[in-house]
Amino acid sequence: MTPAERVAETLLGRPKVLLLNHVSPDGDCLGSTLALARALRARGGQAVVASNDGVPAMYRFLPGADQIVSEILPDEPFDAAVFMECSTPDRAGALAARAVGAPLWINIDHHVSNGGYGDLILYDPAAAAVAELVTPIVQALGPLDPGGATCLLTALLTDTGSFRYASVTPRTLRIAAELVAAGASPADVYTQVYENRPVGALRLLGLALGRLTMSPDGRVAWTAVTQEMLRETGAAMEESEGIVGMLRAIGGVQVALLFKEEPDGIHVSLRGRPGVRANVIAEAFGGGGHAAAAGFTAAGPLPDVVRRTLEAVERELSARAAS
Repeated sequence: MTPAERVAETLLGRPKVLLLNHVSPDGDCLGSTLALARALRARGGQAVVASNDGVPAMYRFLPGADQIVSEILPDEPFDAAVFMECSTPDRAGALAARAVGAPLWINIDHHVSNGGYGDLILYDPAAAAVAELVTPIVQALGPLDPGGATCLLTALLTDTGSFRYASVTPRTLRIAAELVAAGASPADVYTQVYENRPVGALRLLGLALGRLTMSPDGRVAWTAVTQEMLRETGAAMEESEGIVGMLRAIGGVQVALLFKEEPDGIHVSLRGRPGVRANVIAEAFGGGGHAAAAGFTAAGPLPDVVRRTLEAVERELSARAAS
């Protein structure tokens, strides 16, 4: 029995399952939880998909996204809890507390910073996306349908930069081919995610690029999105997704950073080129992720967070140069 088959068999024995997304969920996490919930429901089970921060507008086209909840009654019982892409349980935010009463915790992740918690762990840091781990679970539960395949292809496409990142392997592409054969459309997914943006998102992008700052040696690029910028453009913070990837595309840049001013602190998204460990930088501030992409939340005024983060980036760059 493969690890994926073991997870599938275990979940089938649990009538009601809670599937938790990490805070500020991305396409990989959302697509994977929705596909797994869909497969469990098709086998007669109950599955509740929960996201502390709701669903970003760009992912609301996903089948089942309208059923994702952001609140759960304190006394609602579950037979198992699945933590999707949560390096630690608290990455699920306040909703992690709703999993405390569940007798079984399943930890599914591909981030190198995963803490190894849970009763059943499916972990592979070599996976380009957590969807690579979830797809065989869904397949073990029953045949893929177009809706589930669309969720999983969205997860793969978004977490691999449309299959451009160095993390992509033959396994990634084989899974993508299986999902297309099951009814998912790469063209439709790409259009929904990347070519369906509101005008406010482009205005926000313009302001963010106007604040672009480069280190003297050209290896680090960063910008910030503030609450004032959101008010000026009418955009939501979720519409800043993708900006950090554009900074990473600048020639010579090794580390790109986006600082987002949120009510609970400064959210920092990092992207690193091969040879730089973005996760190590994030872990210095209590965050996590993987080498190419990571993030954390820090307290303090924006200029102070920027300064401390850049110092951590310089330490990582120096360490990699010396190794």
